[in-house]
Amino acid sequence: MEQAILAMLGIILTLMLYLDRGRRADIAQLRTETNEGFKGARAENAKISDDMNDGFKQVHSRLDKLTDVVMDLCRRVGRLEGRAEVSEPETDTPQ
Repeated sequence: MEQAILAMLGIILTLMLYLDRGRRADIAQLRTETNEGFKGARAENAKISDDMNDGFKQVHSRLDKLTDVVMDLCRRVGRLEGRAEVSEPETDTPQ
């Protein structure tokens, strides 16, 4: 009876060690696949980030051009207002 108990205990321990080794191998494989997936995602994220930065640079350059155009327009309008004020007394015609 004791030999049967010891045999069963040995079988149980062997089975537990075998299952534990398989579980550890599965976890290691999953970890490797996950790390490879993250590497791909990081590379894709870096590409998207670079594309976004290029887009932002284009937007900023367009905003700078727009600012220059608006400021030039303001200067021109200011000059025209000055000319209009100067020319107002000259446009008075007797009626």
